Amino acid sequence: MIISNQNQINPTFKAKFLYSKSLELVADYAVQKGKFDKLNEARKNIASTNLTTRLRFDMGEKNGKPFVTFARYNLKPGVIIPETMNDYKPPKVFIYPSSKNENVLKFALERIIKLGNNAPKNNMFKKVVIK
Repeated sequence: MIISNQNQINPTFKAKFLYSKSLELVADYAVQKGKFDKLNEARKNIASTNLTTRLRFDMGEKNGKPFVTFARYNLKPGVIIPETMNDYKPPKVFIYPSSKNENVLKFALERIIKLGNNAPKNNMFKKVVIK
């Protein structure tokens, strides 16, 4: 007997993260620099906990110094399966600025990888995702 799985699901980087153009740019940068495996491993570590929490990642630059933001979206009480953004509480935003002038994409990639390293035990993960 042969059973085929026609509904195979391929995980994407969007798992746990809400789509943003910044996230897409960082993923493209990681592919160009050969660091997508590290980025994907970080994504898997982040996605393995807190299944109902969603993150939005954005990046920018101020006075030549890059910064990244992580916005945490938690479900409202009583919502089991979110259908719209109205099912989430207003986000809590965390800003991580760089102390020096550097490539904004490189800095952003490093922050995402740091967030996923040793998750859920690292302090950055605890602050952004858990608390």
